[in-house]
Amino acid sequence: MPQPTSEELRRSEHQRLRNRLKQKRHRDRFTTERSQLLARIDDLRAVVTRLEARKPPKTSLPWKIIAGGLAQASVESRLTLEVLRQRADALDDLARAMAAWVAAASTKHPVPGGSNVLAWNQVTLHAEPTTRKLGLDWFTQHMYYNTDRILAAAAFPSKGTVRDIAVLGSAADDLLHVLGRIQIEFDAPLWATYAALESKIWRKLRGDTYPWVSQFLDEEMTQSIDPKMVYRRSPMDADESNYYVSREFASQDRIVFLTGNFNQDALQPVNEMWRPRMFWFLLERVGPSKTRLRWVSCTGPRIDRGVPMTWREDMASLDLDVSDLSDDAQFTQYQHVLERSWMPLLVSDFAFLANNADATDAAPLIT
Repeated sequence: MPQPTSEELRRSEHQRLRNRLKQKRHRDRFTTERSQLLARIDDLRAVVTRLEARKPPKTSLPWKIIAGGLAQASVESRLTLEVLRQRADALDDLARAMAAWVAAASTKHPVPGGSNVLAWNQVTLHAEPTTRKLGLDWFTQHMYYNTDRILAAAAFPSKGTVRDIAVLGSAADDLLHVLGRIQIEFDAPLWATYAALESKIWRKLRGDTYPWVSQFLDEEMTQSIDPKMVYRRSPMDADESNYYVSREFASQDRIVFLTGNFNQDALQPVNEMWRPRMFWFLLERVGPSKTRLRWVSCTGPRIDRGVPMTWREDMASLDLDVSDLSDDAQFTQYQHVLERSWMPLLVSDFAFLANNADATDAAPLIT
């Protein structure tokens, strides 16, 4: 067998050296990675140890603490139950009060001719705030939803000017009502007429045009119901005050202003004398450039300490000598007395609304 040459020996040695170096590099890399992983294991063990140290002890709470928590929860539960019961009782009282109030407000005294819309009632505005607020809202809503009925009872003609007073009833009736009517037609669109008359009508509703002083009541409450609601006391004398609530309702073709008076206000002086009064002012679109104003007043009999006065008793208070007249003649004279005494005020209201008086308050509308 031939001997390897020196060159072949050199190459073989070089290859062995190269292989040893490669193996050494592999061992060194493995050793380094192993050391790093072992160090990482130590770090993670240290983290686990710290986290284990932070864990709460695996022991149950003392029974005293548990009992204390349950006792506190029981107290809170009883307090909540008591609050809910009080609220339920308050709502029940409110519902009963309002049911009785609405029943009283809906129990009308008979009206001559059977016109129920003109019926009146003795309604007291309660003192309790929630009931009081509901009463103000309900009373005005009730009047508003009876607007068409009062128009039907008033029997306005479809066109033309109206300015009159009628005493409803006959000599056979004990209790009489007075119905006032005004109708004016304006050659102007609805909202132009409204812009001209709105402040004038509200001067009426606020009592600004009358000689009696007005004390405005519950202003924050009325504003929360409707920004255009007004409630006021207008004392006539020591025995009589009018507790008027007024409001405005608007739709596309009609604006309704209304006011009516409560018999009593639980927070105000007692009325010994009283007379039910209700008023409606309506602006209605008749055409693109024509608007109709209708005003209706309904006044019931005088109430003396809760008892309605008959027309004969009212007439006797006027010191008229009618002893030699028949019942029918007495009734006719009584009608004339009422018409004569009430007509000047209606004529004044007509002129005021027709813009023949106080013309600075609005632009002329009637041609």
